[in-house]
Amino acid sequence: MVCLVVQMVCPVVQMVCLVVQMVCLVALPAAAEHRESAAGQSQGAPDVVEIVSTNVQGKNVFIPSTIVVGAGKPQTLSIFNTTDTPHGFAIDAAEIHAVLPAGEEHRVELPAMQPGIYPVHCQLHPPHRSARLLVVED
Repeated sequence: MVCLVVQMVCPVVQMVCLVVQMVCLVALPAAAEHRESAAGQSQGAPDVVEIVSTNVQGKNVFIPSTIVVGAGKPQTLSIFNTTDTPHGFAIDAAEIHAVLPAGEEHRVELPAMQPGIYPVHCQLHPPHRSARLLVVED
């Protein structure tokens, strides 16, 4: 309710509220699902990290813009492209250069990586806002 009142006052806050709502729609169900399934996962099973490629007020963005994964183990990235155009998803350090079909989920296998910060970008559209992959010790 507060966001609705503030949205009338400030377009910037409207954009922030929209992004927060989108993150909540994506992240909260994924977190609940992860908590429920974590107990049953085997130690060697790859984790699935969910990412959204979307358009917010004319800007193409990855949500989250900082993707956090654990070091030393392979993981699956599940990237959903909510737009009506194919987009790229590239992590040069991992030799990943995927094309995300419009309106579809695409899975990418991330190899085990060393701790560090790695750039993530859309190799098809340079103006697409970049993101980063943060690999941390478990």
